Amino acid sequence: RLEAQVILQDSFTYANGTLTTVSANLWTNYSGAIDSQVNGGRLEVFGTRAGDVWRPFTNTPASILFASFIVNATNVTSSSNNFAHFSANSTTFRGRVFAIGNSGGAPNTWRLGITAAAANSPQIIPLDLATNVDYRVVVSYDTNALLGTLWIDPVSTNDVNKQTLDSTGIVGIGFFSFRQPGTTVSMSNMRVDDLYVGNSFADVNVGAVKPATVYYQPVPAVTIFENNNTNLSCVGGGAGTVTFQWQHEGTNLVDDANNVGTTSNRMTIVSAQTYQSGAYKCIVTSTTNSVFASSVTSAVAQVTVSVAPVPPTINSQPPTNQIAFRGATVTMSIGASGPGTITYQWKTNGLDIVGETSSSLVLVNVTTNNNATYRCGVSNVFGGVLSSNSVLTVMNPPAVSIAFLRTLVDTTTYLQTNSILPWEVTGTVTTFTNLTTGNTSSYYLQDGTGGINIFATFGSAFRPAQGDVVKFVGVLSSFNSTLELAADTTGNPSTSYTVLSNNIATLPNPKPIAFSITNNLAFCETNLEGSLVMLTNVYFGTNAGNFISTNANTTVVVTNANGESFIVFFSFQDLDTAGQTLPDFAYSVVGPFTQNLGNAVTPRNQGYNVTVTRFSDIVTNPLTLTITKSGNSSSLTWAAAPVTYPYTVLGAADVTGPYAALTNSLRFTNSSGTYTDPNVGGSQKYYRLTTP
Repeated sequence: RLEAQVILQDSFTYANGTLTTVSANLWTNYSGAIDSQVNGGRLEVFGTRAGDVWRPFTNTPASILFASFIVNATNVTSSSNNFAHFSANSTTFRGRVFAIGNSGGAPNTWRLGITAAAANSPQIIPLDLATNVDYRVVVSYDTNALLGTLWIDPVSTNDVNKQTLDSTGIVGIGFFSFRQPGTTVSMSNMRVDDLYVGNSFADVNVGAVKPATVYYQPVPAVTIFENNNTNLSCVGGGAGTVTFQWQHEGTNLVDDANNVGTTSNRMTIVSAQTYQSGAYKCIVTSTTNSVFASSVTSAVAQVTVSVAPVPPTINSQPPTNQIAFRGATVTMSIGASGPGTITYQWKTNGLDIVGETSSSLVLVNVTTNNNATYRCGVSNVFGGVLSSNSVLTVMNPPAVSIAFLRTLVDTTTYLQTNSILPWEVTGTVTTFTNLTTGNTSSYYLQDGTGGINIFATFGSAFRPAQGDVVKFVGVLSSFNSTLELAADTTGNPSTSYTVLSNNIATLPNPKPIAFSITNNLAFCETNLEGSLVMLTNVYFGTNAGNFISTNANTTVVVTNANGESFIVFFSFQDLDTAGQTLPDFAYSVVGPFTQNLGNAVTPRNQGYNVTVTRFSDIVTNPLTLTITKSGNSSSLTWAAAPVTYPYTVLGAADVTGPYAALTNSLRFTNSSGTYTDPNVGGSQKYYRLTTP
């Protein structure tokens, strides 16, 4: 059986310097830099330091360990930090003591909390602590019950405390440690002194018993208008359990509709009335233990609730000027104070807006009709005042070309540089089907300058046909390195999409591309991505005869006669291609030039595809010419091809050539046509029809 005993004690009465050195290695680093410092007989735990130190126990501990030390915080920030704990090894800690800055209490105060496991939020003792004041912290850990307990300046274990439990147990706790925040500036600049570790509460609860003390007095005078709120704070402490009691004109207050927190160190006067004017003070009482009990009364805070017959005062004006895009939500707010009940009335161009009588005006789905000057009238029984003018300008999103949108990218990554401003483009839908799943919509749109993906969130009802002319308003984004114009009419009412004409537009001519075009990143991004392109003389290799999947996207590597490769992509969403059989060879393959590459992947000229959305865009049958002669003229005719592109007629005197373009033969841009050669002159001619 282990008797009560002190198993570690350190008063840090070392020379100034690095703890591990000046303590003659009684303390050693278990983590971080070797920068724990002793200064003036205290260990500094600073936010800019990273050295974590521990000291082993000199005797075998019991199953319940107790530790205590003095801590003094010299400043307060908004973060929290675990700065002391029991250790089993360099990664297993128990009874973690946390310092929590600006925890919602009185100004310039901090609090202490405990957590047994690193993932848990600390349990915080609800006592505001002052800076530059010594507090005796007592912490225990029961290795059998897995229970950690924390006290502040206790007299007995029955005093106010917080506890936490671990989910898994450990054995062999053999160190007490102090942990520095490192680069995290939490409760930086703390000083620790007078450490004890023992087997009982009595072993470690040493030093003088604190009398009740007020560290921060309430503000001496407060003047507020009737119906406004104000807070009074008194930061105090003492031995054991500390209690607070606020008084008004010598009478103890209780919580009600007008006073909240009357038995804590921070009290709120709610919706103040004139009868609440007067002297307020707080009685701070230490432990109820008769031996150590003490109390102290704070200085007086004189509160004056004013009902001066004056109009309200505007404390914060609405914004002077606001610019918003069509469909946005615009909010204007005003802050005012004054005696009595304050009322509000918003006005536009001098006229009252019916029903807008709160301190905020919210305009939903604004249009150019909302362009106006807004003001708010603020009144009480003594009069009223008008706010300053707030001018709202609502703009339609700029109508631009797709080529312009492609300039709004980073010139190295080609990702968008702004995802807030809305833009309007009008073009022709070039894809046969929706290319995404769920309640969304994804198509490619092309105008005379370029192409781009258009993506609509919650857009399951947006299903334009290939060839439709669409006006699309959205914001730029980059998905898998593909530039897209994204609309979300629910989350961003500035965005929209409208079909202007149904299936009457002629599809743009596809741009013939070389298989090696992806070597030119800038050209691919600025001239090709999103536009219809054409691969010619395409071999499907080992993919020939395979079916295009009906339940997963299909990616096919094709080659040309030179063995150069390219990727052709099929979406399983596309019922026109899904289930079709891939050919051995195609004279041409047409589809949008797309990319599927993570936004952060380098190099950037990867993942390009031709996305086929109509199976007839894989052309496997050559055009057949029909020739008729009439006198010295020859007439050539050919049937429609599945894509629209220009034709050139070549002629030669011999079947083996050479062939040369005939006069005026570049005029053919339809998918079928007729050409008459008027200059045959009786000699036999041979003809070929070529495309780009």
